[in-house]
Amino acid sequence: MSEAKVSLCRAFNDKDEGYVKELVENAFRGFLNGKYWDWKYKLNPNFDPSLVAVAEKNGKIVGCNHWLIRELKISGSTEVKAVLGADIAVSPDYRGRGIGKSLLLFLRSSQAVRDKGVILSYMFADPNLSKRFYKPVAGYISAPTTTVSYFKLLSWRKLKDRIKILNEKIEKERFEKLDLKIRFHLFSAPQLLLELNKNGVRVSERNFKNANVTVISDLSTLSILKEKKNRKRNLIRALLTGKLKIKGSFFSLFRFYRSFWLIEEIFSEKIS
Repeated sequence: MSEAKVSLCRAFNDKDEGYVKELVENAFRGFLNGKYWDWKYKLNPNFDPSLVAVAEKNGKIVGCNHWLIRELKISGSTEVKAVLGADIAVSPDYRGRGIGKSLLLFLRSSQAVRDKGVILSYMFADPNLSKRFYKPVAGYISAPTTTVSYFKLLSWRKLKDRIKILNEKIEKERFEKLDLKIRFHLFSAPQLLLELNKNGVRVSERNFKNANVTVISDLSTLSILKEKKNRKRNLIRALLTGKLKIKGSFFSLFRFYRSFWLIEEIFSEKIS
């Protein structure tokens, strides 16, 4: 028996929906009780049918591949058009015949992708599958992986409890020369004002205009700076890349530097 060949890779159209849905849901039947395709594509307000390809044999849909358009931020000031390679499914009777490769290459060279100005494609794949398929077949490059601990400054109660402990723990003489108001403007978190003076530390969420120093950053950067390992290097890198901005007069910045030990104490615990 000769090996069947796929006759066509083409763009998805409305008539294909039932076949593609069945194919994908059979492949991912354990997720969302078989309603996976509707949830991820049909009901997704950002679903773009032109970024779906199907493989056809004798008028039958035997494979499909989905890409999702993304605005990918690769630095503080640079965003690019990208596509996230999502579900690729092939009918069990047609696996091992190059259908997956054909679908990937078809979408990569499609006019729809070019028209959208896409310059990067990426995906999150099982490492073993990536070694056997995505990397050798489609030329994807494995990206280094790291784990970052994220925390949110959303609990005023925990933050105030932490400061109360510090005010009782630290000797009062160490507060004598403190006189600084620091505004923290952290993306995706409430703004806060730390007041450091001879009476200790106080936190509030008002009177930001009175701040001597303003710290602008995001929660993930602050989380990295919390780590003791390579802290100085991470701090310099964050400043150079613009992920961390510290504004104030020269004298205020000097006082901020002198008070940094206390700020580290305040944020040394998880307060989300």
